[in-house]
Amino acid sequence: MYSQKSTNKMRNLTSVTFLLSISALIVLNANRFSPISSWYDSISTPSKAITVVDSTESNAKLHQLTKPPEVLPTDLIYQTKTAFVIPEYKLIFFTFPKVACSEWKRMFMRMNDNNNWCKIRGFNAHDQKLNKIEVLSDYPTEMATAMMTSPVWTKAAVVREPKERVLSAFLDKAVKERTGTKGNENGGYYVRKCCNKIPNPDLKQECIDNEQDFQSFLFFVTKYRQKCFDVHWEAQVSKIDPKWWPYIDFIGHQNNLAEDGKKLLQTLTSTRDTVPNRTAWERYGATGWGNDNELCEKRPNGFLEENTSTHNINTGSHLLEWYTPEAERMVETNWAVEWQQKEIKFPEVHLFPDKGERL
Repeated sequence: MYSQKSTNKMRNLTSVTFLLSISALIVLNANRFSPISSWYDSISTPSKAITVVDSTESNAKLHQLTKPPEVLPTDLIYQTKTAFVIPEYKLIFFTFPKVACSEWKRMFMRMNDNNNWCKIRGFNAHDQKLNKIEVLSDYPTEMATAMMTSPVWTKAAVVREPKERVLSAFLDKAVKERTGTKGNENGGYYVRKCCNKIPNPDLKQECIDNEQDFQSFLFFVTKYRQKCFDVHWEAQVSKIDPKWWPYIDFIGHQNNLAEDGKKLLQTLTSTRDTVPNRTAWERYGATGWGNDNELCEKRPNGFLEENTSTHNINTGSHLLEWYTPEAERMVETNWAVEWQQKEIKFPEVHLFPDKGERL
């Protein structure tokens, strides 16, 4: 039996199909979701204020919309496997390669009581079968729509300044994983993913010969955009449909990662925590990262306060070592979509303001 409060709320629903879809799913997955009345309460109860890290125009745009969008099977956020859902904390988090995605996946594994969360050797946190983190496409589109449009659910993303992110991809995938290194004896990551796919033999060889040249890298991944496509240098804003960006109500930045991560976790409280009103930061972020398991990293500080990840590269301090005026122009032109997304205010980085000689 539903409570009178739940019954009154359900009378306000306009979509019978939505209700039937939820009911059917609950029956089939009784152990996965809470009872329908409490789940409906979770998407209809007025939410607490959410700290928005970036000064977005999201709220203003949402008020202007007369009809919320619907999640479609063809939507990018529904097709991707990087729109992570943490039901206990009513969180949908979008990760992007080269933006601390490994760290966030480990946090979500810990929040889900996956004991492998801290392992860095012999465990692939990116494998969905191993990390066991739910994604948006695990839910019916009607339910995904309700979650994406509900003020109770936090929709969050952390982004990275595009020039720094593109260079990070190059340093990691073309330099660090270059031909001849362990596991890359027959061709480095970038050579396999791009150079070897170039149809012109001469250009293919040129690409291989200049494997560690940043400007050559930019030329080939943009000239052969489809053949050289890779998520590590794909524009991060392209991972979320334009219609959904106004609904991302928490946008953090890589250059302020520890502070923004803490702010986000401090806004989240559990529906099942035995300690009332304890935030995700207090429960998981502040302590416990110095695990003694021999397979785990030893971190005495809180979440994201240090990054001892095996692939961590301090890219920001290397920008002028690799960029030229032409390279900066190429990134500004070919990744222009990043700066065109109005919901994001990237830190301004102008290495060569007049695009003249190197500073």
